[in-house]
Amino acid sequence: MPLHASITARVDATGHLPLQVSRRIATLLKRYKGHTVTLTLARVRPGRSSNANRRYWSMLAVGASELGYDSVNDLHEAIAMRLLRTADDPVLGTPRRTSTTTLDSSAFVDYADAAMRLLIEYGADLTEWDGRPGVEQ
Repeated sequence: MPLHASITARVDATGHLPLQVSRRIATLLKRYKGHTVTLTLARVRPGRSSNANRRYWSMLAVGASELGYDSVNDLHEAIAMRLLRTADDPVLGTPRRTSTTTLDSSAFVDYADAAMRLLIEYGADLTEWDGRPGVEQ
């Protein structure tokens, strides 16, 4: 018996799953006769595209050069800490931030736009960056 199962399906406009998905769920549940199970439903969020990721990192490459950063990753960390800061760790008191990898496509576009505005605000001349994706970091 598998420890867990995952099924991804689109719910129709009436709030129902396709019949074959409902049948698959029923088949899986038979494996758990007599056991307590937890069913978790979550909306699938589209992740950022590799194109958006490459565009972001190419912008950072230009920004790092403009602002004197030795590392594009250091600039990424600085921007992410500024824009995605969360409450300090309750035990150690160390600063924390949300990871950019957890952002869905819409949130990542908003984040990248805010990062671009921040770079410009701090004096990065992005005129050499044409907004097209570069080489992914």
